[in-house]
Amino acid sequence: MPLPVAALSFDGDDTLWDFGSGFAPAIEHAARLLSEACGGRAVTVGQLHEVREEVARRMPGAGFGAIRRAALAEAARRLGCERPGLAEEVYRSFVAVRAERTLLHPEAGEVLRRLAAVLPLALTTNGTTDLGPLGLDGVFTVVVRAAECGVHKPDPGIYRVTAERLGVPPGQVLHVGDHPVEDVAAARAAGMAAVLLDRTGRTPGALRSLDGLPALLAGPGPELPAGQAGPAGPTAG
Repeated sequence: MPLPVAALSFDGDDTLWDFGSGFAPAIEHAARLLSEACGGRAVTVGQLHEVREEVARRMPGAGFGAIRRAALAEAARRLGCERPGLAEEVYRSFVAVRAERTLLHPEAGEVLRRLAAVLPLALTTNGTTDLGPLGLDGVFTVVVRAAECGVHKPDPGIYRVTAERLGVPPGQVLHVGDHPVEDVAAARAAGMAAVLLDRTGRTPGALRSLDGLPALLAGPGPELPAGQAGPAGPTAG
């Protein structure tokens, strides 16, 4: 018996695209730019990570972009280089490199387009990745980013925002994501059904790729992998 699903929601980073494929070269590029701007003083990716974590703890609830900008400004300050506009300049270059280098998972584009022909799709993400370079402009009916709605995973509220913008009750939305807490547990706490995507194949019962999603939608309701049930909530079965 087909699932009573009226809409689908997807996580972005490491669900639809390989986040590391763009982030690694982008943060290396940012480190080089800061080093050059600060007279050749060595700046490592590790140092940028440490500063970013410190800044994030001082900015609870802030979006990823705001945290990254503040972290770059702090890193420059510690290097004795406080040129106005430097952090924004480096951030924009970081975002451009990340957009250019981020790789869509091989099956994602085709599966999304097939599903978008029959159901409204939403992107529900904490991230800021640009959809244009990935060829995903126009695929999603709704795009909900934590930075613009003010609610971040694992707060179930971000999924309620998604359902509201879709105009569909949460119990009729199926969310697909790679994180057992931020995606599966949080979406279920909001009343949605949720399916875990584990491309490593180590989680019994999880999807290994999006190729399995159309068949899942045509079959019985999805069950969470053992040990990943999360808060009780309606299933789509």
